[in-house]
Amino acid sequence: MALTQSELARRLRAARVNCGLTQQQVAEALGIPRTAVVQMEAGSRAISSLELVEMARLYGRMVGDFVNDEAFEEDSVVALFRATPGVAEDPVLIEELHKCVKLCREATQLEHLLGLAPKHTLLVNYSLEAPANRWEAILQGRYLAGQERSRLDLGASPIWEIAEIIRRQGVRVAEYKMPENISGLFFHGREIGLVIVVNRGHRRNRRLFSYAHEYCHLLADRDRSGVVSRVENRDELVEVRANAFAAHFLMPEAGVRAFLQTLGKGEETRQVQELYDGAGQVSVQKRMSPGSQDLQVHDVVSLANHFGVSYEAALYHLLNLKFIPKDRFEALREQQETASLIARTFHVAALDEDVHWTLTEQVLAPGFEAYRRGEISRNKLLELAEETGVARRDVAQALKANNIDDKSMHDILPE
Repeated sequence: MALTQSELARRLRAARVNCGLTQQQVAEALGIPRTAVVQMEAGSRAISSLELVEMARLYGRMVGDFVNDEAFEEDSVVALFRATPGVAEDPVLIEELHKCVKLCREATQLEHLLGLAPKHTLLVNYSLEAPANRWEAILQGRYLAGQERSRLDLGASPIWEIAEIIRRQGVRVAEYKMPENISGLFFHGREIGLVIVVNRGHRRNRRLFSYAHEYCHLLADRDRSGVVSRVENRDELVEVRANAFAAHFLMPEAGVRAFLQTLGKGEETRQVQELYDGAGQVSVQKRMSPGSQDLQVHDVVSLANHFGVSYEAALYHLLNLKFIPKDRFEALREQQETASLIARTFHVAALDEDVHWTLTEQVLAPGFEAYRRGEISRNKLLELAEETGVARRDVAQALKANNIDDKSMHDILPE
């Protein structure tokens, strides 16, 4: 069925509104009168192919979104905010997420041009009933963590490179500015794929936890348009499940036990082994010196550093795994200032090095290949570079060094 002009007009208006642009702003960007934009959105004026291309770029959409017979997909950011009342008032967050969605659409388009299969369709999807209570939510999170670690063949080792592990599952990962009360979010759509974004303003160990947290939402809550994880909804059952998943995914019980054993901790104070030597039973006992197995602040700091989590996250996990009793947990929890001092002494502050995930490589890597194959123009590649915060000169030098482009800097860069 051919697309009608009225339907095209409706899509253009919806895309503009979703981006928060006025008709006057669009008119100025296109260099046409505002009345022309009004007529386009009313379906009373024809739209040239050049105008459509420019409007698609302006709205962060692909031209096909406006002319294909498929249903026009709602803007992912709008859908996300509608599902999470109270967060749409933050203009910085809205602006950052629109940048993210635009780059994700560009990446999807580049993958399409290169004939690459949409990776996000390959990701496993766990079918779980909604948890009925907090205990069930915790059990589901722990189960999911075990299943995913097994599926990904991660063993019991730390996974500081969790963002890269998630990305290899066909998920786009990035870090953007967000309000302090938001740790991260996930959303998805046909045009953008599966996307996890965490708060770039948080400390590195918290960001690692947020990646795992949002990964659980992606695995278990994909029936939603997305989820915003914030302090205000921490008691919701899906949030409890995601927190349990993150703890067990980052700190598997076998890994915790193995690490504590390297510290000479985590064993029973009295151990008995029953042996059989052919003539009968032989009992062998081993007694630890009193207090030798009690976990200290420095033990928890070392464990937290080993798995890349915070002191408090490690402490709660030790309690839940029954490595420490409640009274010992409370005593260690009151020593967080001491823990911070020990962490600095151990040079654990290196956890806060300024390493952030962005969409730059995820967009420019297929962009370089698309340019090499002649699927996009040099100007388009340089435009993508600017949108990801990369200087044109850097891209030009990289193209030349990689033997993708033999043009001189003068040919590539504008006057």
